[in-house]
Parts: sequence; structure tokens; C-alpha cells
Amino acid sequence: MSLIVLLLLITCWIPVQPACSPVREGGSTLTINSVSRTDPLDMEVKWTCEPCTGDSITVCDKLEVYAPPESPSCTLRENTESGDIKSVTVSCSTSKVYPRARCRIYREKDGGNSVEIATNSVYSHTETGETPVYYRSQCSVTVPVQELGEGTYSFTGYIYPGVTGDPAKVTGTRADKTVTLSFSQASHSCRPQAVQGYFLEESTTCTCSLSSDGHPRGSAQWYKGGQQVGSSGTLVVTRDKSNPEQIIVYTCEAVSDLGRTVGSTLTAKFAFIITDSVEVESTPDTINLCDNNNSNNQAQVTCRVSKENINPEPTFSFSSDGLNFDPSYSGTVSGDGSYFQSQFSLSPDTGGEYQMTCRVTNTVLNTWQDKRTVITFRKPPPAPPQMTVGSESYQGVSPSNIVTLTEGYFGDVTCRVEGGYPAAHTTQLKCGQLVDTGAGHTAALSFKTDQLTREMNGAVCTCTSQHDSGCYSNKETQLALNVLYAPKVTFTLDPAQTTFSKGDNLELKCSAQGNPDTTLTLTTKETIENLTNVQSTELTHTLTLGCMDTGVYVCSGQNNQGTNRTEISIGVRCPQQLSPMFNSKPQVDAVTGENAKFGIQIYGFPEPSTLTLQKTEDVTNLIYSPRHTLKYTAGVAPFGVVNVTISDVVEADYTNYTLTVDNGVGSALIYTVYLNKVNTSVAWMESIASKEDSFKIVAIVISIIALVIIAGLIIVIIFLLKKNRGLKERLDSQYRVTLDTGVSANLPDRPGQYETIDDIPSTTPVLVEFYTGTGQYETIQDKATTS
Repeated sequence: MSLIVLLLLITCWIPVQPACSPVREGGSTLTINSVSRTDPLDMEVKWTCEPCTGDSITVCDKLEVYAPPESPSCTLRENTESGDIKSVTVSCSTSKVYPRARCRIYREKDGGNSVEIATNSVYSHTETGETPVYYRSQCSVTVPVQELGEGTYSFTGYIYPGVTGDPAKVTGTRADKTVTLSFSQASHSCRPQAVQGYFLEESTTCTCSLSSDGHPRGSAQWYKGGQQVGSSGTLVVTRDKSNPEQIIVYTCEAVSDLGRTVGSTLTAKFAFIITDSVEVESTPDTINLCDNNNSNNQAQVTCRVSKENINPEPTFSFSSDGLNFDPSYSGTVSGDGSYFQSQFSLSPDTGGEYQMTCRVTNTVLNTWQDKRTVITFRKPPPAPPQMTVGSESYQGVSPSNIVTLTEGYFGDVTCRVEGGYPAAHTTQLKCGQLVDTGAGHTAALSFKTDQLTREMNGAVCTCTSQHDSGCYSNKETQLALNVLYAPKVTFTLDPAQTTFSKGDNLELKCSAQGNPDTTLTLTTKETIENLTNVQSTELTHTLTLGCMDTGVYVCSGQNNQGTNRTEISIGVRCPQQLSPMFNSKPQVDAVTGENAKFGIQIYGFPEPSTLTLQKTEDVTNLIYSPRHTLKYTAGVAPFGVVNVTISDVVEADYTNYTLTVDNGVGSALIYTVYLNKVNTSVAWMESIASKEDSFKIVAIVISIIALVIIAGLIIVIIFLLKKNRGLKERLDSQYRVTLDTGVSANLPDRPGQYETIDDIPSTTPVLVEFYTGTGQYETIQDKATTS
């Protein structure tokens, strides 16, 4: 039993048992399921729609009940004539349907979109003999291949009951096969054959034929401008001598019910060249090729041939010796359109006579014709003269033409000019005051050791050449000399003196001339302290002088050629004072019978002129005592050391001492110290402590502890006593050395300044005050005031 769905699009209700249901504004829908054509309910009656409480409003149309097609199928048939396909027929059928079926048939080309075939279908319907009645329906449509065109086609048919409805509600059926329609392929051949597309004979015969069969097959034909020409695919082409540039285009085409398709194209062209048809024109036969007149430096050679005498367009090539030709290239068409022509610009590198040959070549026939003319060129050298120094060469006038030489260079400078027609001559070379007029094309100068000096730095060497043409504009080469030399240093003071007072302003001026650029550095000689440096030819440094500015100042000029320096020694008048690096102690320990030594570090200018040593309670100057020695040793200016030695100390020596140092500037320096008595063991221990040998001190301590703890062990005591005795002898020896050398043990015993600060002697620090606690005095006046 067939299933249908009945849709009432107008608000209709069932007539048998009306039932109320909500009616939306605009209508209502009634759905009936499982309807069949044998249903007791007569579906083909009038249906009405009534509101729940009122009269009928609408009468619906008669309902139709349909049965979908069963076993639908589609077939494809090719219709041929004389072996060629002319059309295709698509047929679709169903074994059972109600009412009579309708069809829609679609085609797809090369897998593209489906397109409905507009041709009307042919139908046939027969009853199946059943009750109720059903039909066997068939439809077919025939399409000529002209309407289809080239491509691969598949077909789909939709067969559906012939009632109002949508055929899309049924499934389409694909035809049992596809059909491929294609053009045949045509091509042509000619005898004799064309060369590069040109015929070499007066006429030729060309045949158009099928190179592959299509579906349908068709035939091959010649066409010209859309009109068929030739006979049975054969065409004879002949050159028209009255129109040498004639170009006629023919097409070889495959023709069938699908239409025409071009297989190949024939462009009928003829190649030829007429003997003795080349013409050559040139500029005057003598030309001066001048550097300063480029517009007249070239010869123009024009070569041409009439279009009536050659086809196709030829290539041109030129030779300046009649043997070697430049690569061929295409020419141009003359202004009146009657000639092929080409121009060649000749500007030779050297002067001389040139035989110009023009060659016109028909590249299709591979034949040519030559035409010659002769031109004479006079030309100066193309480049400036060449100047050579060592292995380097220079040409022309350029800021970059610079040669770098070292002062005192020994070698040659040469100048040479080459080229030109005729050859260049009369070369002159000049460097400063040195001049050489060369014979022919070369000149040379030799530098002797004393001739290349720093005064020639920046000088220019000039080389000049001449040429008979009188137009050698590029005739000069210039070369600048860059002479390298070490700097010469000048060092001055302002004011121009060497001795100054504290607080004076001093300007140190340093200048240097050197090549390359010089670095100026201002230092102090002894300490090598870098006061300032500049990358310049001048240096200025200003000092407000203090007592410690006494010393030697060095100005150094340095570049890659060497270093030169100038020294100036200055002194700042100042009284002698204790060095700020000096660390004093209130007393100096001494041992009776031994020598006692102490010293002080001082600075000032000039050096001390008077040294005085006195006991505080006695005005006697001990400097005259044979047991008392005072010695001043100069260090790095303005520093120095005063050393005091008291030999064979006695009981009367243990007291306060006053050391007076005077250099005649300002007040004298007064320094006090107390000589303190110590016994030998204390001095020995202090000597031990003064040594930077902690291992020996530890050994002594351990030895003393061992003596106390194991006093009862005789063997150990004997061993320790021997060890202690040996150690004491070594320490006594070291103590005597210390007393002999004192604070000056490491002091170089020589007068004058030290070269570096490392030479300043290190002395035993002594506190500048009385042992009893009074303060230090720098001058006698200070002492009187505090007393």
C-alpha cells in the first residue's frame, strides 16, 4: 500500500467527524497518515472547513492520491549516421505508477553542474491490469550533438506521478552510460617545407589532414578568413613578387557536426635576397677623436637595403678590420618605410685607419652581402699619464691620489704615457723643485736620502704629456706627497722660569708637529703620573703650585713614526715639612752599648741646608759629636729622608732629642723623639716580633712552655736548651743587623732624586712629640709658643 501525505493548505477540516482545534490567524493544517487508494474513505470528495461554532467557510479542492514510481531506470542510446554519431537519446521508465508519470531529464558536462534538457519528452503509458488502475510509463528525449558540444556527458532522469507536486520528492536515476564527444585533430604539412616559417621557393603545396579521430570524426579542410579554400585539404601557395612583404594566414581545421576547430595555422611567407642591393654611407674619412669634444669623437656608419630586395628583415653586423664581425643584431626601418637600415658608431680605443665592413644577412637563407668603406682616426691616449712610486701607480687628477712615504725615503718617481695615434710624447715630471723633461714618453725623478724631508709633506708631483692632435685634454696626473715623520716637541712655561713660590699659577705649554696626527702627553718624570693627554698638536695645562709640585715634567709627542719628549724641571719654594706618608712613634727603643737609629721622611724645596740634633735639656749641637751622625738622602722630588744614628748608646743618651731641619725657606722643621732604654731580652723579643716570621715566634713560645711543663725531663730539657741557644744566636745576629741598618736598611745610599716613587725609603715610624706627652713642633716659633 502506497503511503501519501495529504496537506491541506487552506484551513479545511475532516467532513465526517468535525473536531475543533485552535485556528491560527491565516489558516490551519490537517494531516492524514497512511492514506491508500483502497481506503474505505472516499478521498475524492469535497472537503469543507468550519469554525467550531459557526457555519462552513471554505470548500477545499478535490484530493488526489498518487503512487510513487516503482523500479525507475534510464538508458542512453547513440544515434549514428554513416558511422558518425548525430544525436543521443535518453529514455526513462517505471513499471508501476499512478497517475501517468511525468519526466525531467538533466545533463552534466565534464562533472559540472546539472542542466535540464529543454527538449520536450516523448511519453508512452500502458495500464498494468490491476485494480485500482496503475500505469507503466516511459519517456525519452533526443538531443543533437551540435547542441551538446565537445565534452563527456552523463544524464539523470526524474520520473514522477503526473500530479501537482515537486519531482524532487523522488530520487533521480542515472543513465546506464555516458557519452564523450570530441573534435578530431587536424594538422598540415608542406612540400617543400618552410624554414623558420618562410618558404624558400617560388611556390609550395600544403596538405591539411586529420591527425587523430574525434567523436564524431568529420573531415579536414583549409580556411582563409572564414572561407573554405583549396580542394579536399590541398592548398598551393605562390609568392607574389609585387608584394614582397605579403603575409597570408590559413587555418587547417577539423570539421564535424560539433562544428569547426583549428588544428594548425599556416602563415605563408617567402624569404629572398637580391644580389648587390646593400648600400653604405659614412661620415668624413678623417676624424680627430678628442677627449674634450665627445660629440665629434665618433664615426657614424649607416648601412641599408631596400625592402624590395630582401625578406624577412635582415640582421646587420660590422667589422673594423674586414675579418672579425660584431654579433649580429636587428636594424630599423627608415623614416619613409622603404629600407631596413642600421647605424654603427665607431670610436676606437686607439687611433689608426679602419676598414669598416657592413654585412647584411638573410638569417632564413643563411646568405649575406658585404659592403666596405675606410675611415682614418687620430686619437690621443684614452687615459692620463701614469705616475708610479714603488709598486703603486696613479692616474689623473683626484683628491685620492696620495702617496705615503717616510721621511728620508730613497727611491724613484716615474711617469709614463702610452697609447694614442700617433704616440704621445714630451712628458714632463715635476716634484717640488725637482724637474725632469723626459725624452719620448717616459720621465723619472730620484729621491736621495736628504731630499725627501718633512718640509715636502703636502707637495704635489705633476706629470704632463702632449699629443700631436692638440686635443689631449686628459694629459695631466697629480700626486700629493704624504710624508710621515716623528713629532718635534716644544715645551715652554709661562712664566718662563723654573723656580716658583707656593700659590703661583703656572701654565705648561706643549706643542708638536708630526705626521700622522700626534698624541701629546704631559707626565711627571719620577712618578710617571699622567697629568693630561690630547690628540692634538697643542696641549696646555695650568697648575696652582703647591709644595708637592716640585719635580721634572715631561711632554711627549707620539705617533706611529716614533716618540720624542722634552723635560722641564721646576721647583716650588717651600719649608721642609713632614711627609704625609710618614707615621711617627713617641719613642725609639735602644740597648746600651748598641747603635740606635731613627729617621723622618720630609718634603720641601730646596733641599735642607742645615741639620741640627740636640738633647732637649742641652743646646749643644750633637752633629759634631763622633757618636752622632745625621744624614739627608734625597728621594723623588720634593721628598727626602733624614737618618739619625747614635753609636754605642750609654746611659746619658736616654732622653728627649730635638731634630731641626732647615732649607732657608720659612720656618725650620723641629721634630722631637725620646730614646727609650730596653734590656737585651726585650730587644731580642721585639726583634723577633718585628720579623714577619710567625712560625719562628710560635716555635719560641712553644719552647718556653715546654721548658716550664717538662722541667723534670732532663733529656728533653737538654734538647730544648740546645735548640733555644741556637735560635737565640740567630736572633741576636739578626738584631745586630737591624741595629746596624736601622730605618735606612733599605734606603739607597746615594744623593739626588729617585726615579720612581717605589725608591722612597720606608723608615721606622716615629711619633713627633716628647715622650712626656708634649706635641710636635714644625718650627722653632711653634715650640716657643707651646712651651
